[in-house]
Amino acid sequence: MKLGTGKARITPPVGVMLAGFAFRDRGSESVLDELELQAFWLEDDRDPGERACIVTADIIGFDATLTSLLRDDLRQRFGVEPDRLLFCASHTHSGPQTCANMIGVGALVESTLSVIREGVRTAVGKARRSAVPVTGRYGQSVCSGYAINRRLIEAGKAHSGPNPDGVHDDAVSVLSFADASGRLKAVLFHFTCHPTTLGNYLISSDYPGYARRQIEKTLGNGVVAGFLPGCFGDVRPDCTLVGHRQFRRGQPEDVAAFGSALADSVLACMQPAGGARELPLDQIDGSAAAVNLAYSSIPSRTELQRASYSDIPIKRQWAEQLLGRGFSPTCPLNIQRLDMGSRLTLLAMGGEICCDYGLYARTLGANRFVIPLGYTNGLVGYIPSARMFPEGGYEVEDSTLYFGLPAMFSPNIDAGIREALRQLMSD
Repeated sequence: MKLGTGKARITPPVGVMLAGFAFRDRGSESVLDELELQAFWLEDDRDPGERACIVTADIIGFDATLTSLLRDDLRQRFGVEPDRLLFCASHTHSGPQTCANMIGVGALVESTLSVIREGVRTAVGKARRSAVPVTGRYGQSVCSGYAINRRLIEAGKAHSGPNPDGVHDDAVSVLSFADASGRLKAVLFHFTCHPTTLGNYLISSDYPGYARRQIEKTLGNGVVAGFLPGCFGDVRPDCTLVGHRQFRRGQPEDVAAFGSALADSVLACMQPAGGARELPLDQIDGSAAAVNLAYSSIPSRTELQRASYSDIPIKRQWAEQLLGRGFSPTCPLNIQRLDMGSRLTLLAMGGEICCDYGLYARTLGANRFVIPLGYTNGLVGYIPSARMFPEGGYEVEDSTLYFGLPAMFSPNIDAGIREALRQLMSD
């Protein structure tokens, strides 16, 4: 297999509204660190027509519209089919809004999308031109103590709070690629935690960007690193006040501590002594499917008109948007499988996927390593697992307003998603 890498800077101008938090009431004030995107071009050295590309970026998300535009761009320019493309957002909450479906959490600016589209085209072009034969290695370690489940269950109901006994996934999965001389060329690393350390007005790639830069600096020689987002819908950084009962907003020092620890975990498992093993890069393959997610109920036009006069701004905006554009009775969730060789699969889902699904996806590779991705090729909203619905909480209920969804999902989506993932992995 051949692999090439490319990069582009996508930092927006200071003053742009930042995505992710509804409490922000003004634009960004300064840049803590630059936002970037990375492209990883994959090509079968026996058949150049067999190709794929992974793009990783310091943005809140690639929504359906942006994903479609980029798929068209790369198909026309580089001949890559949609089921061979993965657009992975780190989901930093300290970057610009990039999702047209989100409400009340930073306004979308068209020039932002233009910069990202041009950055993707530039980075992929560089990656294609720089492709050389490579060998691969896969390693796994853990990074404990920095991520925590954010759904604290009291009297059977969920609210925001540290839950050390809650579901989380501290595994760090690492793919590394070296050229014929043994020189490292690229690293892809995967972790499961919301990049929500900061909640201020600084532009930042949060802990994934800090880790990425430290990995690149340590390895040197032009190595390009990319962050693969896990299924971290209900997992966030463990920044708490004294007593560990309430979350606090993190500081740049927290970003550095978290990012440095993750980088150390990545670097530690890249060598044979750290458990890394050879990864046969003997094929490229891809497939995709869509799961139609049912809602629990559908609001009537009368209910929406009543909500459009609400004293609550987000509810008023939500109703006005649904009245203006309408909505479908179900919501499509894109899932995608990308095989990098006969032993490794990236299994991607286009939403804020909660951790239970990622842990389930890992069990589906009988004779292969499966890396579950959220926030890839779409951002339809939070995707809770079945056990979360009776507990309620933000991921199940309140978040639907911010994603412009007409209602919370039906608990039945859990079985449908798991069956679709199983079928995709059994092909």
